[in-house]
Amino acid sequence: MSRPSACLNCESPVSGKFCPDCGQKTDTHRITFKHFVMHDILHGVWHFEKGILFTLKEAMFRPGQAAVDYINGKRIRYYNVFYLMLLLIGLGIFIDHQYITAKLKYVSYIEPDIESAEDSMVLEFISKYVKFIVLLALPLFSFTTYILFNKRKFNYSEHVIIFGMLYLGTIVITLIGNLFYFGEFVESLSFLFDVGFYFSPTVGLIYLINGFYGAFGKDYTFVQFCLRLLVFIVLIFVYMRLMALVLKLFLVHS
Repeated sequence: MSRPSACLNCESPVSGKFCPDCGQKTDTHRITFKHFVMHDILHGVWHFEKGILFTLKEAMFRPGQAAVDYINGKRIRYYNVFYLMLLLIGLGIFIDHQYITAKLKYVSYIEPDIESAEDSMVLEFISKYVKFIVLLALPLFSFTTYILFNKRKFNYSEHVIIFGMLYLGTIVITLIGNLFYFGEFVESLSFLFDVGFYFSPTVGLIYLINGFYGAFGKDYTFVQFCLRLLVFIVLIFVYMRLMALVLKLFLVHS
């Protein structure tokens, strides 16, 4: 495979194995299924790299374009999205566990909360098998974008990268929204519970629209883009509800 004459990350002239300015390898290649599994997932899950804050900033404010930049070769500044995703999911499980524990302690003495106990079981299962669940969910969600948004001919693994970046930002938004729920336990801050109830779906929807437009907006007319995005949101909602229902039924009756 011939090396490019300019760095794919910073566009500086290159002649060796590494860019003399930014240090990225000059043999950066298209993301294939083998590369995705062996490098992006396994390396991301088990290794620690720099760039967490930069990756979070990009995921929050320009997720679609950031994912396309990564696919096109600008990768050196990014922390592995999938490893960071697992870290944030772990943080989210801890926060949810603390909320459920507090709710059982301060609220359940009035009336037993069976739903909270069931949610606790679900969280315990997710915390134990979080890597496995993520590895199952991402291919399903990414396949949906591959079917609906493929005018630019990104391959399936590249769609996993795009949705991974969007999923990362969605996790951050959900974490922030869940923190508002703790206002339930302080009378003067109880209004924050209602804020949290509307925060995640509202901000999450705006975030997805911005992210998908950054990745695919130029490929379709406004009407085509809106219709595809609407179908995607409906399908993801159906997927998540079905997964949650199946998981809860399995845990309750096991």
